[in-house]
Amino acid sequence: MTNEEFENLIVSDIITQYPEYADCLEKQYRSAKVIKRENTGRGFFTDYEIAEKSCRIDGSPDLTLGKHQWNLNGLKYGSDYILWVKEGLITCLEGFCYGEDRWPDEITDAEIIGEGK
Repeated sequence: MTNEEFENLIVSDIITQYPEYADCLEKQYRSAKVIKRENTGRGFFTDYEIAEKSCRIDGSPDLTLGKHQWNLNGLKYGSDYILWVKEGLITCLEGFCYGEDRWPDEITDAEIIGEGK
């Protein structure tokens, strides 16, 4: 699957974990433009610019969202994800793995395996 398809899968899952923010986060993510992708070797950062700023989360909080751990391509220890929200707007999706030599070059299989650490 492409980076975009994979990120959509992860962000959609994270949004469903937080029903109190779901409507607003969905609107923001639909208007999101990727401004940078960085592979760190053991994970990634995808930075976003949000066009739909009128749907800022009430109170403009800074949040780190994401509860599920995922197995990708049979990683031995799984992977976790954080959706970073700054001043009520999505800014970044971070993904990382534990104790693995490197992040997969291509994601061919992804499934939720439980709550992250």
